[in-house]
Amino acid sequence: MRAISLDYQHNRRRWHWPDILLLVGGLSLSAYVGIHYANVSAEIDSLEAKQTAFERTSNHQAADSRLASLDAQQLRAEVKQANDVLAQLALPWEALFKDIESSQKDRVALLSIEPDPAKRVVRIMGEAKDLDAMLGYVRFLQNKGSLTGVYLQSHHVEQQTAEKPVRFAVLAAWVIKP
Repeated sequence: MRAISLDYQHNRRRWHWPDILLLVGGLSLSAYVGIHYANVSAEIDSLEAKQTAFERTSNHQAADSRLASLDAQQLRAEVKQANDVLAQLALPWEALFKDIESSQKDRVALLSIEPDPAKRVVRIMGEAKDLDAMLGYVRFLQNKGSLTGVYLQSHHVEQQTAEKPVRFAVLAAWVIKP
């Protein structure tokens, strides 16, 4: 009988060209995919940063345009209010008050003067000692140049007071002379 030679550790392996080519191709493909992945990832990061910056600027511009429109509206309102105040200051207040107060005698006391420059109307409230004093004051106002259409709006006698004064309200159109 012959001896059998069993060699379980066969160290002699030969590389075949197809095996080497397959290994080199796999490594090359892996390197290419890795580099391509890094490039695409960097491009995505760059695009996301641009998108974030664009959203910030568009939101900022939208906020600026809203603020600009609000500022313009607020500015128009403030200019209108300033013009109204200037128009009221330019009115001949002194002549009006002089005409109303110049007729005060000891029989009539003015309680309030409520001018409405927009409507050019003046409401005068007062207290007279009696009906004759009240009617005399209304007649006096009718003859003043700064007031027209003067009429007695209301009156009543104060019964609670011992002197029984007459409280009244006069309404008049305010003539504004340039």
